Amino acid sequence: MLGAIVGDIVGSVYEWNNIKAKDFPLFREDCFFTDDTVMTCAVAEAIMNGGQKDDFIDAMKKYGRMYPNADYGARFNTWLNSDNREPYNSFGNGSAMRVSPCAWVMDCGFYARTGMWPSSRGLASLSAEVTHNHPEGIKGAMATADAIFLCRYYFGGYCREYEQPINDNHTECKRRIKDYIEKEYSYNLSQTLDEIRPNYRFNETCQETVP
Repeated sequence: MLGAIVGDIVGSVYEWNNIKAKDFPLFREDCFFTDDTVMTCAVAEAIMNGGQKDDFIDAMKKYGRMYPNADYGARFNTWLNSDNREPYNSFGNGSAMRVSPCAWVMDCGFYARTGMWPSSRGLASLSAEVTHNHPEGIKGAMATADAIFLCRYYFGGYCREYEQPINDNHTECKRRIKDYIEKEYSYNLSQTLDEIRPNYRFNETCQETVP
């Protein structure tokens, strides 16, 4: 959550005034938190309240109305301020932006012992589905949550029985996460950030931003 929130605040002043340099002030005086921070906190509260569909809807509407000027997308804002509790088939990247608490509650120890994903992995899908029920909206949230979880798993020194932990080998950790995401979600992760940067343009969809 802290990583998501810090990233949101740092990037807040560049969303509409894009830069492509690496040398820039991390925190400017005019930085602020946006809708992504608000909804990340809402998702965390929803999980603590039980993690059911209604918990996510209630928390998102509660936090959204507490912070009405957080620059929500038009369709999400309409949903937020209405009595409607049904999703609207969005594939915007907001589902991925708010998903980090779901990855935090996934049990690394269970995965190490059994080789199976913890049942709490389903929270990532559910947190998306309440608004972003388009397949790409769900996929973006799931891929993001899986990547965060695998970072916690590998960098936390976890491993399967008869394996050696690889937490001291960052290159191998990143390779395994990349291979998994490409195989599971068919995302193309072959380009480096330096290769993406020159031709990248602002985009709000999961399929164009999550990979």
